[in-house]
Amino acid sequence: MKYQLFFINICLLFFHFSCEEELQVPIPEEEPKLVINSLLGVDSLLRVHVSKSSVFQEQSTNTFLSNANIIIKENNQLLGKMNHENDGWYSLNSYTVKAGNSYQVEVSYPDLGTAESKTKTLQKVAITNLSYQIKEENKLEFTFQFDDEALQENYYMILLKAYNGTSFSDIDFYSDNIIFNGNLSEKSIGIQQNMLRGSHTFSDENIDGETNSISIYTFNELFNDSEVNQEYKLELYHITSDYFKYERSLTAYYNRDDSPFYKKVNLHSNVSCGYGIFTSYAIDSKIITIQ
Repeated sequence: MKYQLFFINICLLFFHFSCEEELQVPIPEEEPKLVINSLLGVDSLLRVHVSKSSVFQEQSTNTFLSNANIIIKENNQLLGKMNHENDGWYSLNSYTVKAGNSYQVEVSYPDLGTAESKTKTLQKVAITNLSYQIKEENKLEFTFQFDDEALQENYYMILLKAYNGTSFSDIDFYSDNIIFNGNLSEKSIGIQQNMLRGSHTFSDENIDGETNSISIYTFNELFNDSEVNQEYKLELYHITSDYFKYERSLTAYYNRDDSPFYKKVNLHSNVSCGYGIFTSYAIDSKIITIQ
C-alpha cells in the first residue's frame, strides 16, 4: 500500500512539473529476499531449491545459493539439515515424500534473514477408466473417469503426454468441459479465459463428491498411419490450494501480453518473509496405446 501511495504522489508531481521541466522520478528499491521453490511429489525425493531475489533495477534472474542453512520437518518432527547438491538444489539424502503428512521448511542465510513455509501432502486420486476414439481430421478424443471425494475442497491438474520413442513429452489438448471454465476451449471466449488460457487446473466446485467423466481432445498427423502404434499417458494430479493458485498465477503471467487490461501479475507465494512456492501433489497415471 505504501508503494501505491508513493506511486500516486509521484504521478501527481510529474503532471504538475511536466510542462516546466524534466523530472527525475526515483524508483523505490526493494531489498533482496530468500526465494524457496519446491513442488513436493508424493513418493518422490524431497528436494528444495533456494535462491536470492534480484533487485528491481537489475532485471536479472535470481541467484541460487549454495550454502544456505535449511532444516526440514515432517509432522513437526525434525528430519534433519538438508544438503546442497548443485545449482541451489538441496536434498535430504534419499528421503522420499509421504502422503498425508505435513512438511515445514526453514531457510536462513547471512544478511537475508530467515524464510519459512509449510504444506500438507495429499493422497492420489485414481483414474478409474481411460478410453479413446479417433475423430475426424486427425482428432483424437480421450475420455477418463475419476471419483471426487465429497465434503472437502479438491483441486486437480491434467497433463497429456505422448511417447516420442525414448520418453513421454507433454502435448497440447483442449476441452469444453465445464470444469475448465473455458480455459481449455479451442477458441477463447472472454478476458478471464484469455488470462487463464492453457491452464490445466480445475477445482471440484461443479463436481463435488461425484464420479466424473471428462473428455479432452488433441491432434496428430500420424493417426491415419495404420503402421504406427502410439502410446499416450494421461496424468491426474491431486494438488493443494497453493499449487492451484500458483499454477493459475503463472499461466496468467505468461498470458499477460495478450490482454490490454491486465499487465501486472503477481505470482502466488506461500513463503513467509521471502518469495516462492512450497507445496505438494500426488499423481495417478494411465498409459493407452492407439492402434
